Amino acid sequence: MEPEDGLWNGRTNAGTRLDTRLRDRLRFRGPLVGRGSVLVRRVTAGVLLVAAAVAALPTGPRATPSDSRAVVTAAHDLRPGTELTARDLALRRMPRRLVPSGAVTASGRAEGRLLAHAAREGTVLTDLSLLGTELTRFTAGDEDRAAVAVRPAETAVTELLHPGGHVDVVTNRRGRTEVLAERATVVSVSPENEESDPLVVLGLDRTRAARVASARLRDALTLTLR
Repeated sequence: MEPEDGLWNGRTNAGTRLDTRLRDRLRFRGPLVGRGSVLVRRVTAGVLLVAAAVAALPTGPRATPSDSRAVVTAAHDLRPGTELTARDLALRRMPRRLVPSGAVTASGRAEGRLLAHAAREGTVLTDLSLLGTELTRFTAGDEDRAAVAVRPAETAVTELLHPGGHVDVVTNRRGRTEVLAERATVVSVSPENEESDPLVVLGLDRTRAARVASARLRDALTLTLR
């Protein structure tokens, strides 16, 4: 009986070792199975989110040419005071909802006009981008204002000017100082460049604008800050 008992004990020990190895394998695989389940759930959730996003996309009709409008833009970087030519302008189409109020829609309306402010390439030009009645009235806040351009004798003062500010226009005639206009509204300031001195456009009532325009032909004009 002893050999049989020994054989039985050997089998029992072998079975115990087998059970131990099996449990070890199950413990090793258990976390992998868990991680696999989490991965599957995450992938499924991602697919559902993508499907929901696609379903939420608008299905209306696409934009048509009638939804866009041609506007005039700067063909390249432009300095203020530039006299615009065809080479300075580019006609481009953009969605109507993005077209700014007062946008220039024909190159002919801008050619030959002076640019009131600096413009980067692609900037849409509007009526307030060009020196003229619209800009003068808008800046001065008066429908009866006229614009007059002057080149101040003292150019340094232009660095202190800005649109919407006010200045007095002064001249010296026969040794006497004469104030030609008070509280003129600064409409635009074109800085000095290699080709010309600074140019300041002022908004005045028509009577004083004519007076200043006449004086600039024969006298040096000075601007004093208000």
